[in-house]
Amino acid sequence: MDTIAAISTPLGSGAVGIVRLSGDDALKIADELFRPYRAARLTDVAPNVMCLGQLDCAGISDRCLAVYFAAPNSYTGEDVAEFHCHGGVSLIKRVLGGCLERGARAADRGEFTRRAFLNGKLALSDAEGVADMINADSAAAINAGYRLVTGKTSAAIKDISDRLLDSISYMEASLDYPEEMEEESRQDAQDTLGACVEELTALLSTCERGRYIKDGIKVAIIGVTNVGKSSLFNALTQSDRAIVTDIEGTTRDSIDEVIEADGIALRLIDTAGIRKSCDKVETAGIERSKKLAAGSDLVLFVTDGSRELTEEEEALLDRLKADGKKLIIAVNKRDLPRKNSLRGIEISAKTGEGIDEIKSAAVKAVLDCKIDAGAEVITSERHKDAMQRALEHVESARRSLHDAPAECTLLDMRAAYRALGEITGDTADENIIDNIFKKFCLGK
Repeated sequence: MDTIAAISTPLGSGAVGIVRLSGDDALKIADELFRPYRAARLTDVAPNVMCLGQLDCAGISDRCLAVYFAAPNSYTGEDVAEFHCHGGVSLIKRVLGGCLERGARAADRGEFTRRAFLNGKLALSDAEGVADMINADSAAAINAGYRLVTGKTSAAIKDISDRLLDSISYMEASLDYPEEMEEESRQDAQDTLGACVEELTALLSTCERGRYIKDGIKVAIIGVTNVGKSSLFNALTQSDRAIVTDIEGTTRDSIDEVIEADGIALRLIDTAGIRKSCDKVETAGIERSKKLAAGSDLVLFVTDGSRELTEEEEALLDRLKADGKKLIIAVNKRDLPRKNSLRGIEISAKTGEGIDEIKSAAVKAVLDCKIDAGAEVITSERHKDAMQRALEHVESARRSLHDAPAECTLLDMRAAYRALGEITGDTADENIIDNIFKKFCLGK
């Protein structure tokens, strides 16, 4: 294939910047640009071994490291070469320019990983795991992406689809020899379809948990004015992002920040205090607060423990409970004498008391169990959709197995197999593949 090149590290001043080449001329171009100190050419050095040398291109020189990976033992399955240069923006761009001048083409988004998929180095779901790991902002999300990258998810799906394919083949063969094979093939299909239903149902039951692992838990900090919502937001994020004053209605718009608790990302949203107001700007903020509460996974209701619970707070709390929202009550100002009788987690946003308890409680309120890094969890909406369609077809095939012609059952079984193949890439069409890789960054 033609040779592609890209900068594989984020642009910016840093210790190291990497330029990657892949394709038929990758090693030729690398040899033209780089001279090892202890060999005549880069390709005289053993593959997979980093070596020190001088890179000359586009009017500049750099003392850097280089390495090559000979096909098929590389990430893409093609010849791959990398330059690990000093991480200056101008320098690294010139190195890329030198590669392009010698015949390489600028890589498209995700093209290295796409080639890895096309060359059989990765299943399609494995490739999605690469993007998930890059974009992960919590330990749980990284571990879930890693399971995809290492092929554990695709292996589980492929095991189901392979058994389904064997059963399809058996049933198709029975159409030619109905007297000898029909009864046995239907029994085999019944057993296989039953197992598929159980396994797909078990995988789909992890999808909600998988969404929280991948996307985090959206937490809206809600309450009336001047109870310490912004102070709590700052204490949770260990920052001064939210403005804190003793003036009611200081927060008029929402601000958000991501923190990590027990390996899960918490997407905190500080909102405007809810009260009756004649101020148009504050009223708009209050309406936004109500919408954010409605769209959140969890509401963190904050009240001031040093003053009596107001009628306005009671009404707000009743409304949140009536909406069926997952709810945590934080009773703030634990460092002051208690006058508020509301039950909840006692905290002090000022001193930091109870803050860690709030974080852990937020995770426990939403997730039904502790996250097991090795457990199979479905985090992709695409995978969830494909499995739901496969399950529907498998259940339909089970219903028709003994009451309809074998051809009808086979239609559903084949449809289930195609749906599962969309996950691994075995039956995915070009549009699905394009849509996945366009979400990747350049250089990956």
